[in-house]
Amino acid sequence: MCLKLFVPLLALVGASRGWQHKTADQVRSAIETNDYALVAFVVPNSPRCEALDPHWANVEDAIPAAVSIDCSSHYDFCLENDVASYPAIRFMRPDGTNKPFRGTRKGSEIGNFVNRMLRPVVTRVEKTTLSSFRSSDDVVAVAQFTPEETSLRDRFAELAEKLHDRHAFGLQDAAAGPGKITCWNNAIGAMQMSTQLEAVDAMEELVKRCAAPLVPRLTRRNEVEHLNSGKSLVYFFARVEDYLEAWTEAVLALAKKYHEYMTFVTVDLNEYPTMPASFGFPNEIEDAVALQNPATGQVYPYAGEITVDAVEEFINSISDGKVEPWDGVSLLQLVEVDEQGHTQVIASQAASQAGKEAAGENKPKNEAEKLEERTEKSDKKPEKSEDTAEEETEEKQEPVKETKKTESEDVKTHDEL
Repeated sequence: MCLKLFVPLLALVGASRGWQHKTADQVRSAIETNDYALVAFVVPNSPRCEALDPHWANVEDAIPAAVSIDCSSHYDFCLENDVASYPAIRFMRPDGTNKPFRGTRKGSEIGNFVNRMLRPVVTRVEKTTLSSFRSSDDVVAVAQFTPEETSLRDRFAELAEKLHDRHAFGLQDAAAGPGKITCWNNAIGAMQMSTQLEAVDAMEELVKRCAAPLVPRLTRRNEVEHLNSGKSLVYFFARVEDYLEAWTEAVLALAKKYHEYMTFVTVDLNEYPTMPASFGFPNEIEDAVALQNPATGQVYPYAGEITVDAVEEFINSISDGKVEPWDGVSLLQLVEVDEQGHTQVIASQAASQAGKEAAGENKPKNEAEKLEERTEKSDKKPEKSEDTAEEETEEKQEPVKETKKTESEDVKTHDEL
């Protein structure tokens, strides 16, 4: 099957048909008898696994060697493969290749991941193929080195080996130096280029800057980076993937306009179910917007209709001192808009109760405090291999025979463009 044909199909998410799990022996057979297998390790009653279900149904339709396994029923097999958080998606080959998927768990991203794993780690690029290759993925890095620049070639190959599951890497022979790397971020129409490649981390930093999304998804792995970036954070909370994607596209221009001062991030409430209460919202809310200043700990929940223009006006009002930060106690009022465009103010008792608890002696920890605890705990852990460490989140969770809720996150990074 031509992968380029099935990738667009994976962008569509149909109704869930329920997991069609395989046994451990069937999964082993899929790995051993195919060029590769794509395996989803899941557990029952996990919101994250349930959110993956409809996407995975499309993946299985497009990729014959895509299978899933219930780790509560096949504990030993999941343990053999060092699966410690759920859902986990692995690209596996008969030769022992076991590469974790680190992207957003939706069909199109999973399809792109498989495409990358099936092409060479570094693709040879000619003048005639450069144009097509540079547009072959969301992020494409092409190095142009002379045959004599062996050190640069070796370091570029090492970088590609490390990151080729996330980006595309190409190499083109150059007639003369100095060598350079050009990186295209096709998702946002940006480009980075540099000939200053002598520093040990120069190549990786270039690709990292290039790949940084303007509107990243908040994950357990990048939240420290965002909270320590020195910028304010504008959160968009939602539990429906289509809403998160639509907001990401709609707010791009605003994110570009303010990127020096603040970062716009999206938050999947299936991944952060208790986070809204830290911002004055009920945890059951379907979508919301809030601004946070990590340096001061102040948060500003937005209670109006969510549009890009309204959010920009809200940001300007905060900047002008016209909006007070949430005091953690006051009753938050939200505006509901029906299909006819009529608005109704709704008093949120849940938000008020969350605020009262936040003001009490046994107040729930906010996300920054939880994050600090996770960071302290992670500092005390023994080192793991990069693939295993990046796949795990928070504290390691052993596969269990009983039904148990577990967590797994995506990998994305954000740097100021």
